[in-house]
Amino acid sequence: MKRFLWVIALFVLLSYWWANRWNYIIIHHSAGNYGNIEFLQKVHRERQSKDPLDAIPYHYIVGNGNGLGVGVVKSDWRKQWNIWGMHVSRHNFDRNFRGLGICLIGNFEKRSISQKQYDALVKLTKKLMKKYNIPLTNISGHGLTKGESTKCPGKYFPMKKFLKDIKDKG
Repeated sequence: MKRFLWVIALFVLLSYWWANRWNYIIIHHSAGNYGNIEFLQKVHRERQSKDPLDAIPYHYIVGNGNGLGVGVVKSDWRKQWNIWGMHVSRHNFDRNFRGLGICLIGNFEKRSISQKQYDALVKLTKKLMKKYNIPLTNISGHGLTKGESTKCPGKYFPMKKFLKDIKDKG
């Protein structure tokens, strides 16, 4: 009986750790004007055919009104089961394993984010920061993450303003 209780206690501890291991948030843009869960799953299958998970590479997406409503936040089973992400390069294993990826639908190399989509991102990020006790220093844009070489989330994404707006988790 004692052995059974130890196994249960270990399972509970590991389950708690697994669901609460998140330590980073990485912001992305889809670089396309259209997107929803199904579309991003299809793109992920095409680009990373060896990934055994049929899920979007991010934990959350925030719609722009084209495929998903403006500011609507969705996630698929990758977040539901707290599965690691596939949203940064293989050089950043820890950012994929303990980092929540948020993808904004849109191309912020070509245009600015709408206020409604931006507000939804700020709200989601603050909620995740508070829930998982993620410090501001662990929030970054994909291309601003050490070891990454991409323009994501785009030159028109207001990263300085975003970091200022999420500074107070309240």
